[in-house]
Amino acid sequence: MNSPRRVFAAFLVLPTCLAAAQTPSRDPDVENIVAAVSADRLAHDVQALAAFGTRHLYSDTTSATRGIGAAREWIRQQMVAAGPRLQVEFDTYQVAAQGGRLPRDVELRNVVAVLPGRSPRRIYVTGHYDSVARRTDGTGDRDGFDWTRADNDAPGANDDGSGTALVMELARVFAQSGVQFDGTLVFVAFAGEEEGLVGSTLHAGRASAAHWTIDAVLNNDIVGGSHGGDGVVDTSRVRVFSDGPEDSLSRSIARYVRRQAALYAPSQEVVLAARSDRFGRGGDHSPFNQEGFGAIRLTEARENYARQHTVQDTPEGVDAAYLLRNARVNAAALASLALAPPAPTVVDERGRPTLTRGETGYDAHLSWQPSAGAAAYRILWRRAWATDWEHERTVAAVTEATLPGVSIDDVVIGVAALDAREHESLVSAYVVPVRPPLKVLTK
Repeated sequence: MNSPRRVFAAFLVLPTCLAAAQTPSRDPDVENIVAAVSADRLAHDVQALAAFGTRHLYSDTTSATRGIGAAREWIRQQMVAAGPRLQVEFDTYQVAAQGGRLPRDVELRNVVAVLPGRSPRRIYVTGHYDSVARRTDGTGDRDGFDWTRADNDAPGANDDGSGTALVMELARVFAQSGVQFDGTLVFVAFAGEEEGLVGSTLHAGRASAAHWTIDAVLNNDIVGGSHGGDGVVDTSRVRVFSDGPEDSLSRSIARYVRRQAALYAPSQEVVLAARSDRFGRGGDHSPFNQEGFGAIRLTEARENYARQHTVQDTPEGVDAAYLLRNARVNAAALASLALAPPAPTVVDERGRPTLTRGETGYDAHLSWQPSAGAAAYRILWRRAWATDWEHERTVAAVTEATLPGVSIDDVVIGVAALDAREHESLVSAYVVPVRPPLKVLTK
């Protein structure tokens, strides 16, 4: 009987042109989760968040109806009401005054809901619940902000009531789905984003210090507006920004979101942007990138800047049907990734990619470490100048393979793990190792 290695090598002796991408199968559990997301609930939560008047980091913490204190307690209660499977808490920090946007000491509370999986690896979906608006009384800095005051209205319906409502709705849907996930899902509403990504920076630092395993962070910020400030209406696209280089973990997550959306939410096109965020701007995914975690940002296709950081950021600027479509994109990626095995390891103990030219010198020979729970693997490759995978092959539970006639100079190759129901992990790409600079010798 042939060994698995030989069977696999024979399996791949095919013309490259025949190695076209295969259509993955759809899982009814994921379909049900995607379908369960409610536009009415999203619209209700956006309205409720805006009704607090302001959610400025320095706003009232004692009122039951206005300010950040009332808002965060309401978010916490809604998370608790989603069901006993969710572990809900305030992630609290004492932030010292630093001047500028942090003019005095403040207590900051992120709202965190954890849905435990079979494994400790974490998959995040996030938004920020704080808000800010330029003053309308002629005071403030040149941009109209007075960071020492927090008494003016800042409804923040789209920035980022839309992302917060999305996080809350997905927490409800996943907690009530009855599905047991392998990955642990974490739903977070961050505070202090407007003051410089404060809440996410503190949480990402905590995750790094605690050595948490975070597979992915999907940050949603300004995801509910379909009418751009230039009059263009776009209800069928959402942008995904990801930090480089081209085969970074963040780029792998971005490709994964597009792949799963095409399968489970095909009416919404995921437009990938090869930069960390919109030009010159940032979001709560960035601190995770800086700590070495893979994180991306989802943002509406057409922004209306007149409704950002102003009293005009009201629920009328949020399209519930469009927000629903973007929430379903998130749901498809989260469910698929949480059900899948962890991604394969494609480097050796010294961090070198386990990819060679094979025995002939002209074939791609790849190997990887087995992933827990994997019943098969999927090999993907593309031209080195292409941005997304062009070819793929699903193979058995082997840990090495040869692609005859495929030059490792001309293509990028990656491997994903599949469980018995074909849930696909992130793709681990074989990345060219960074060589140290040559030393220039001078006399």
